[in-house]
Amino acid sequence: MTDKVKLYERLAPQIVDQCMRISEGEMVWISSLRDALDLAEEIAVECDKKGAKPVISVLSDSYMTRSLQETDVRFVEEEPTHITSAFEKVDVSISLGKPALSEAPLEKIGAWRRSRKPMSDVMDSRGIRWIGVTFPTEGRAKESNISFGKFEKAVLNALDLDYQQLSLRGQVMIRNLSGARTVHITSNKGTDLTFEVTGRKWLNDDGIMDDDDLANKDVGMNLPAGEVFVSPIEDSANGVAFFDVPTSYFGYHAHNIRWTFKDGRLVEFHAEKGEENIRKILDMATGDKDKIAEFAIGTNPSATFIDDITQDEKVLGTIHIAIGNNKGPAYGGKNDSSLHWDLIMTKPTVEIDRKVIIKDGRHLI
Repeated sequence: MTDKVKLYERLAPQIVDQCMRISEGEMVWISSLRDALDLAEEIAVECDKKGAKPVISVLSDSYMTRSLQETDVRFVEEEPTHITSAFEKVDVSISLGKPALSEAPLEKIGAWRRSRKPMSDVMDSRGIRWIGVTFPTEGRAKESNISFGKFEKAVLNALDLDYQQLSLRGQVMIRNLSGARTVHITSNKGTDLTFEVTGRKWLNDDGIMDDDDLANKDVGMNLPAGEVFVSPIEDSANGVAFFDVPTSYFGYHAHNIRWTFKDGRLVEFHAEKGEENIRKILDMATGDKDKIAEFAIGTNPSATFIDDITQDEKVLGTIHIAIGNNKGPAYGGKNDSSLHWDLIMTKPTVEIDRKVIIKDGRHLI
C-alpha cells in the first residue's frame, strides 16, 4: 500500500468526522474530479457508515475544457437550477480538486463561475457546511509548471500534519488579535496598507470543526488547512499592497501584482506579467468584485508554494488579502460578488493596533 493510499484512507474519516462532523440522516454532496474518485468513494463509504446519504458528482479536466470551448457563452452562464434546487436539501458539500482550465476561454470560465453564484447563495443562506480539498492532478501540475511528482508530494506533505498543533497555533493568535481595531501592513517590496477590523471576528481555519466554529457559523474550510482570517471593514482599506507570490486563476497566471486601495475599493492595479488576465477576471465578475474582503495569516508549517491558491495561502510566514465576496455566515462581511480572489505576499510586517505581530514574515506571537 502506497503512502498516498494510506493518507487518503486516513483523510476520508478525518473529513467526515473532524472536518464536517457528518451525522446520521444528513445529505452529503461530494463533487469530485475524476482523478479524485477513489478518495470520493472512501468518503462516501464513511458517510454510509454514519447513516448519512452521500451522492457523488464527477467532472474531468477534459469535459470541462471541451464544454467551455464548444458551448455558447449564454448557455454556459445559465443557472443549473436542478443543482441549486438540490442544495436546498443538502447539509454538507465536499469538493475534491479543482479543474485545470488553462485551455478554456477565460471569458467562459467567468460565465461558468457566474452560473454557480445562486448555488453559493443557497449555501450561505442555509449555512451548509462545506470543505474544499486540494487534490494533485497532472493537469494542475502542468498549469503550475512543476512535475506531477513534486506537486503531489507538496500537497500530501501539507495535508499530513498535526492538526491539534495547528489548531493551538491559531487559537493563540486569535486570543491576541480579538478586539483589534487597526491593521497596518508593510513590506520591503512597497506594501503600505491600513484597514479597520473593529467588531469583526477572527476565525481559525485549522481543519477541525469544533463547537466554537459552529457557534460562530464558521461552517467552511479548506484542506490543506492553516490560516487565521478576518473580514476587514469594507470601506476602510487605504494604501498599496504588493504580492510577490504568483497567482493562477484556473490556469491564467499573473506575477508581481500591485493593488492600490482607496476607501476599501481597488482603484488601480499593475502586474509584471498577466495584467490583462487581471483586467478580464475583474470585468467578468459581478457585484462588489473590487472591494477588500479578507485579511489572513498563513499558519501551516508543512505547506510549500505550488502555484495553487488553496495551498499557497496557508504557507507559514505569508499573509493574503482578498477582494470580492465575503458575506458568508462566518465572515460577517457585506460584499456580494461572484468573485473571491486571494493574493499572497511573503515576508510582510504586520502591526495590529501599533503592536508588531509579524516582522518580515516571522511570527512574534
